[in-house]
Amino acid sequence: MIYFCADDYGLNDISSMHIQECIDKGALNKVSVFPNFEQIDLHKISENKNIRISLHLNLIEGKCMADADEIQLIADKNGNFEHTFGGLFKFSLFHRKKLEEEAYKEIKAQVLFWKSILPEDTPFCIDSHQHTHMIPPVFKALLKVLSEEKINLKHMRIPAEPILPYIKTPSLYFTYSAVNIIKQWLLKFLWLINKNQSKKYKIPTSHFFGILFSGKMDEKRVKKILPEYIKMAEKDSRDIEVLFHPGYMDKDELKDANVVFRDFYLSENRKTEFDSVINISERSVL
Repeated sequence: MIYFCADDYGLNDISSMHIQECIDKGALNKVSVFPNFEQIDLHKISENKNIRISLHLNLIEGKCMADADEIQLIADKNGNFEHTFGGLFKFSLFHRKKLEEEAYKEIKAQVLFWKSILPEDTPFCIDSHQHTHMIPPVFKALLKVLSEEKINLKHMRIPAEPILPYIKTPSLYFTYSAVNIIKQWLLKFLWLINKNQSKKYKIPTSHFFGILFSGKMDEKRVKKILPEYIKMAEKDSRDIEVLFHPGYMDKDELKDANVVFRDFYLSENRKTEFDSVINISERSVL
């Protein structure tokens, strides 16, 4: 199964509207939803029975869902998250125990909220904004919450891209940004650290695609690399998750929100990704 996934549903009405348009056109079969921005009606998404819905854990933007007084390392006194992936990663090196304790409280609050709004008989899937759940203390806290709450997990995103499909596509070698290459290798390294913890939980996951092209998942490059992913997935009988950010908007449409990645949300490349997922899906079987 190839899951074409859109992240960041729920950031605001305009962004979500464009993602919903992709759903309505049959271009997506997975959506990752913020729990802590707009009021979310998951029933609207789940009306399409082919859609898999995932909790988009968020530790870096918007308001916290735990008591702000109990997570003063990662949120300010007003409950606004204050740190990017880099900031949380730094805490994992110098304040590991404190980060794990606070991440546990916030993740538990978001997971319990998600359980309360998830439509009946809907599989429980999870990932995270900017892949922060890959930071080892955060990953440990997440596993603890899932275990304590007896979550029947259907899927967890592990954003550690396999290297082989990219090696086999030399025409793309010079199209990757240096930042995305660093991201990819950091996430793969973190997964090596987390992997032993995950074994006893038998975490269901899939091949992931979306780091090296992050910020510009254009149709031309995706169509070049996807056949190599399909060959690999057929060999080991695993699904594929292809990540897009099609929730584009104009600068006047993102106001009064505690967001760090404003330029990313307003980038023209989001419209490119919207067009890409529409065009690719028209030639694919979801």
